[in-house]
Amino acid sequence: MNEMNDANNEDNMTGAKIAKLSRAFDIRPAKQWMAEAANRPNPKSLWLSLWYENEVACLFADTNMGKSIYAVQIAEHVSQEQKVLYFDFEMTDKQFQLRYTDAETGDMHDFNDNLLRVELSPVYVDLSNIHSIISHISDAVDISGARVIIIDNITWICNRAESGDAAGELMQMLIDLKRRKGLSILVLAHTPKRNTASKLTQNSLAGSKRIANFMDSMFAIGATQTDRPAGRYIKQIKVRSSEMEYGEDHVITAWLVKEGDYVSLMHIGYGRECDLLAPVDSNEANLKERVSALSEEGLSVRKIAEQLGVSKSLVFKVMKAG
Repeated sequence: MNEMNDANNEDNMTGAKIAKLSRAFDIRPAKQWMAEAANRPNPKSLWLSLWYENEVACLFADTNMGKSIYAVQIAEHVSQEQKVLYFDFEMTDKQFQLRYTDAETGDMHDFNDNLLRVELSPVYVDLSNIHSIISHISDAVDISGARVIIIDNITWICNRAESGDAAGELMQMLIDLKRRKGLSILVLAHTPKRNTASKLTQNSLAGSKRIANFMDSMFAIGATQTDRPAGRYIKQIKVRSSEMEYGEDHVITAWLVKEGDYVSLMHIGYGRECDLLAPVDSNEANLKERVSALSEEGLSVRKIAEQLGVSKSLVFKVMKAG
């Protein structure tokens, strides 16, 4: 009898514990989660397979790789359909204006009205800690009605924080903000000093251990050795909402170009990271062989450049030298 009472008490205690936990956690059978999630639409891509709705994503690169340029490019794309808040802690309004002005004609790029650039007010309130910064970001979201935000960059925020683990604390607060308001968030970050000829990994990100684990997706920009100085490549580092599409064997190749009033990373094709990082001299014989073979197949210079992930000028140079 006592054993039965003990068992009943144990069951009651277990039930009490679950009831207590349920105030903080939503506890349901796995198949119920699956059924309810299946009734909601799949996440929509915001930029290729690199960033999806309701994700906290990270774009990182070394200095002068064009990450802010690429972020504005992404923001403008998304702004064709919805509002985007671009928190710019890097550039002044004059620097931004000059970047997107045609130096010859003086024409300025006509951004969509849905792209809202944000910078610090000249009379801003205290932003000495992360809680205050996130609170003001939350207020800006409410005022604008935007559900897509880009923060350029988290290094600025972390450097203003007093906590030694500022990056981890910041990410936790951004994830909480995302869940409460249904946001899609892209944060920009720096890489520490690194060998630019080495492959990009999550370890290339400054404070990677504190940041990478919290991210839904991550992608990075690197410089190519085969197409300097404008050559770039974009590599997918982490993905949750789709298959890995732009890993080291299929990175996006690009040129950093300014055409009139617009500067961008113009996608030109795909390539293997190891080939793009190979020194030009050691890669020259292989490149000549590949260009020659594709030329004999009747491919145009543009098609050869796209397939090999190099510039058209480099293909011309190799063909002329051959």
